[in-house]
Amino acid sequence: MDRLRGERQENYSMGAESIGNSMGGRDAGADDAIDGPVIFSCSKCRTILGDTFAYVASIPERNYFGLQAVPDSVVCSPKCKTSSERGEEGSTYYELSCGECHQQVGRKYLTTTREIDTIRGTFALDIQKVITYELGKCLGNKLASSDVPPPEFYTSVAFREDLGMVKNNVTAIAAKLQKLEQAIMRLPQANTSPRSAPPPG
Repeated sequence: MDRLRGERQENYSMGAESIGNSMGGRDAGADDAIDGPVIFSCSKCRTILGDTFAYVASIPERNYFGLQAVPDSVVCSPKCKTSSERGEEGSTYYELSCGECHQQVGRKYLTTTREIDTIRGTFALDIQKVITYELGKCLGNKLASSDVPPPEFYTSVAFREDLGMVKNNVTAIAAKLQKLEQAIMRLPQANTSPRSAPPPG
């Protein structure tokens, strides 16, 4: 049982690391390719800590990836600490822990060095402290043998881009409606006063 648990934990860690590498711009192997949204859970109690819809950036060499938002299951410590680790000396951060089992799962950096500035202000989860589940993974073989395209890897960046396009379209439609209303207002008004009936005979 312990051996099986160890194998599972190793697979989970490898999966999390492959996500960090893929998000960080490294070339992942075919077996490590990420096609669908991914859910991140605490490696100790399996509590959900976030997902790739909130992904912002990652630093795989430091085992961190940043999310712009996390659920209430991620607890932020009220005490600010100063790091003395190599490459981030002097950086200040708050520890992030799992609200269920209290395992430390990451950090929220308040100030950073240049090397880790991309995750400043984000909820930076430790790749080694999370397990992952890719939605739609169980359909991988079926998708590979059919003409159905794989699901698009939809991150918060793509969401913001799509939201911006919608906003621009709505703004353009509103401007056209305003011009149409102004044109209608300039049209000559029809005489709507009541007419008297013609005199009899």
